[in-house]
Amino acid sequence: MSSMETGNAHKPHTFGLWSAISLGWLTLNVFGGMSFILFVGLAAGGVPAILYGFIGSTAAVICIILTFAQCASRFSTAGGAYHYACFLIPEKYKREIAYPLGWLNYLGWIFTHAGCCAVVATLTLALVNLCRPDFDVTTRWQLFLVYLAVDVLCWIINLWGLKGIPTLELLGCYATAFGFVAYTIALLVKAPKAEPSSVFVDTNNDTGYNSTSFAILLGLLNSFATLMGLDGPAHLAEELPQPKRSLPRIMLIVILSQFTVGVTWIIVLGFSITDMNAITSTATGVPIVELIRLATGSDAAAIVFCLILIVNNGTSALGSAVSMSRQGYAFARDGGLFWNSKLTELSPGSLLPFWSINLPSFLVALVGLIYLFSNAAFNAIIGSQAVCMIISYGFPALILLITRGKLLPENDRWNFGIWSVPIYVTSVGYSILVVIVAFIPQSYPVTSVSMNYTILVMAGFAIAMTLAWIFEGRKLFSPPVNDEVIVAAAGAIEGVGVDVEGGRITEDSKEQSLDHIMFQPTSLKGN
Repeated sequence: MSSMETGNAHKPHTFGLWSAISLGWLTLNVFGGMSFILFVGLAAGGVPAILYGFIGSTAAVICIILTFAQCASRFSTAGGAYHYACFLIPEKYKREIAYPLGWLNYLGWIFTHAGCCAVVATLTLALVNLCRPDFDVTTRWQLFLVYLAVDVLCWIINLWGLKGIPTLELLGCYATAFGFVAYTIALLVKAPKAEPSSVFVDTNNDTGYNSTSFAILLGLLNSFATLMGLDGPAHLAEELPQPKRSLPRIMLIVILSQFTVGVTWIIVLGFSITDMNAITSTATGVPIVELIRLATGSDAAAIVFCLILIVNNGTSALGSAVSMSRQGYAFARDGGLFWNSKLTELSPGSLLPFWSINLPSFLVALVGLIYLFSNAAFNAIIGSQAVCMIISYGFPALILLITRGKLLPENDRWNFGIWSVPIYVTSVGYSILVVIVAFIPQSYPVTSVSMNYTILVMAGFAIAMTLAWIFEGRKLFSPPVNDEVIVAAAGAIEGVGVDVEGGRITEDSKEQSLDHIMFQPTSLKGN
């Protein structure tokens, strides 16, 4: 048996098919996200705008996922959308384009994790209020402490509980599936029913803008924000067996199943909303919990549902913590961050990138300080998540569209033929629409409280990235040309045999070698 076969036989993979699907389910998390966002978005178009907006957004997102699947079947590294773009950009423009894309994807995952921690904090205080109705959920320092506790817990599990993460993600997935099925049935049976027209036809405009059509456009942001953690499974490529075969299937299974859950849950909630004022004025601060309590007539049912949402969003927070640390490690491995040598240093015992896990968790804690002092500023940072993510997601499709896929390696899997251009155009068009809507204030007149500060946050990040490029990135950043570089480096370090045909690494040997490694302290610059 060759050294490569020996190594591959003894190398345990952290994630399998179902645990990776579970992580994808919980990083996308339509059930948990829509439970919150639906009530925020009712002012801009009502339930019909959210329902049809979600259906349309999912159709566009499937095009992005198909683009990811095409790339994942050819490239298998932990960089996800950022590395897909790297491999497809012509060499002349590679460094200057790949650098901001890496930063945007990294920041997007940090903001995603911050949002998950904030949701768990809000749910935790809501649970206390359900048990003690005199408890005030609006005290910001209590929210911050719970937020910080969730961030720290995810950091501890990510650092010292790696083997347990797949089990926890499966647990969260089971809890989500149980909660979805059980409470869908409970609401259909117990809740007073609204008129069908309020779910499928009647729109409303409480945004302050004169145009209902414009309000509906703004309401689309709720669907956009729900469908953002798309490339979570892609960051597990170096921890999956045969990622080039399994990753495309995993990502498609996740989005199609989440679409089914999302459409069903929106319709069920829409039919269950008969007294909006009673739901939105709840002392728990979480309208969906009050809806469950009023619909079932049971405090116990509301408490159980709140616990399910805490498990759902808590494991979602853990999934986003895993994704942001893996993406950060891949980006630092390319020399894209600061303190790169430290960020790619592996802990001797666990062989995990200790500081690539520590840094984003610390940054999320800093974001929480903004949460402590200003809800508007925190919302702007979380709103920036959609902009960061969608730009990094749309770029692979944009590059494939411009270059006509000339730099995409030939493969007999995941080729779309005449459908390629429509898929890429839809992906790019949707990405542009998300960015535009994300910058528009959600209500009028615009005041210091209702102002959308996302554009200021993104401008600040643009300045920071420019300075980072000037002082460090332009000297150190070296994006990979393709994943053969990573395979060759991995094989050289671990003594893995790599079969070569005509001076090139073959597809089979490349995939087996990538399967052999989880993390490597190798810089792609060869040092």
